[in-house]
Amino acid sequence: MKLEVTLLREPNERPLPRAMLPPTARVRGRPRREFRPRVRSAEDVERLRRHRVPAFLLTSEWVTRSGYPVHFRPWLAVPEELSTKVSSEYRILPVKDADALRDPGVVELVTLLLRFDPLAARVVAKRNRSRLDPNELYRRVRNEGLERPATKVRLQEFAPAIPVVGEALPREELRWIERNNPALAGAP
Repeated sequence: MKLEVTLLREPNERPLPRAMLPPTARVRGRPRREFRPRVRSAEDVERLRRHRVPAFLLTSEWVTRSGYPVHFRPWLAVPEELSTKVSSEYRILPVKDADALRDPGVVELVTLLLRFDPLAARVVAKRNRSRLDPNELYRRVRNEGLERPATKVRLQEFAPAIPVVGEALPREELRWIERNNPALAGAP
């Protein structure tokens, strides 16, 4: 079985630039040419988004604006089906729910952070509690299979329906982390 992902263009849309879609080697006997989207910059990600490809660039600036000052190399979040098809200098974060990448909010940020920095996910959830939908957080954590890291940082405090899987960090340790990472002025 072979998974095939295609990008379809509406008749009134302009095509993506050729530099962004280099053809892959043509397989003998196959009539179609395959292309691999090439993402090198934030502008390339925006160009993909304009063409309704669910891609999102997770940057440290977005996390900092959400109340957790941090610095890391950007991650490119794309649907699982596209994760092996995209050629990028960014690190790839495969996401099961492609619709979540179309208009990401605080819930998506927390879910993406759970993959590589669960403590940052907890701090962002706590500092944005008023904008956090517990039902949506539960749905996203379950869909992505992130119950274990969510339990580790006790996200059940924000979405009680998340099942407990594994051991959680002690509450005192989590309080210490929250106290020693002060919020920025003007952050929510």
